[in-house]
Amino acid sequence: MSELKPKHAKKRLLLHQIQQQRQALGVQSRRWQLATAPWDRRWLRLLSFRRYLIAGTSLLALYNVRHPSRLMRWAKRGIGILGAVKMVRKALETR
Repeated sequence: MSELKPKHAKKRLLLHQIQQQRQALGVQSRRWQLATAPWDRRWLRLLSFRRYLIAGTSLLALYNVRHPSRLMRWAKRGIGILGAVKMVRKALETR
């Protein structure tokens, strides 16, 4: 009978620790949901425009089939702008 008391005490301690961990997990889960709520709303808004994006990219693809040189011109401009932005960032980081 004397062996059961330490086992019961250890079991109660472990159950108490589990309960505390569950409560802490619940609190952290709620904090995470509150912190990510704006991003979730933005993602859902983006998904609501999905059919329009598909239609728009399809029309853009058809236009680019008829005018491939314009696509290349804009691609070169975009690459040039990205290179300039990268160069400016590097210059600002070294200061």
